[in-house]
Amino acid sequence: MRKLIHTLVFIAACAGCSAHAGTVLLISIDGLPPRYVTEARRFNLSIPTLRSFVERGAYASGVIAVTPTVTYPNHTTMVTGVLPAQHGITTNTTFDPLNVNRDGWFWYAEDIRVPTLWSAASAAKLRTASVNWPVTVGDRNIDFLLPEYWRTSTADDSKLLRALTRPEGLLERLERKVGTAFVDGNTDTLESDRVRTRYALEILRNERPQFMAVHLVALDGTQHRDGP
Repeated sequence: MRKLIHTLVFIAACAGCSAHAGTVLLISIDGLPPRYVTEARRFNLSIPTLRSFVERGAYASGVIAVTPTVTYPNHTTMVTGVLPAQHGITTNTTFDPLNVNRDGWFWYAEDIRVPTLWSAASAAKLRTASVNWPVTVGDRNIDFLLPEYWRTSTADDSKLLRALTRPEGLLERLERKVGTAFVDGNTDTLESDRVRTRYALEILRNERPQFMAVHLVALDGTQHRDGP
């Protein structure tokens, strides 16, 4: 399985949000080649928000991914600054040749061997948040946590997510405000990313984290199914 990961990092308050000055928002659009943004006119892409970041901010023309170039090692490198051999997340799924773990992925934060941006922020007494970021299940350094997780992709996964979010009751509270159930991490439709974005906006507006990471996956799913 091949994944091309590129990340946009925005050090600013989210447009249209009331997150206070000093918020760092890290957004990963999984599967996004930088040329789709930097050469948007060439591809006839109407992406005004992303193009405005290029026009008004700073950007790189490309990113060299770590090996292997799959989601979980690369996203863990983004938040640790070290290679997979050091942080311990060497692929998406755990080593399980006998399938005892039933296709389990590296979902759990305790498997990361080095400090993360969340642990550094927490040590500095900053409020932290994460929506659908890989390898965050059980991360006690994240104050407002909606982890990327799934098991059976059935209704029971919603129960699992309610048990794994923190603080207790956060997911139920957000569901009432958003009016739509949260989605598990294995759902990669465009609508699922809209739901994740709405939840992230609610956290930004109401909890005012000083560091927050959001992982959007619809484009990656599309690239796997229909991309070159």
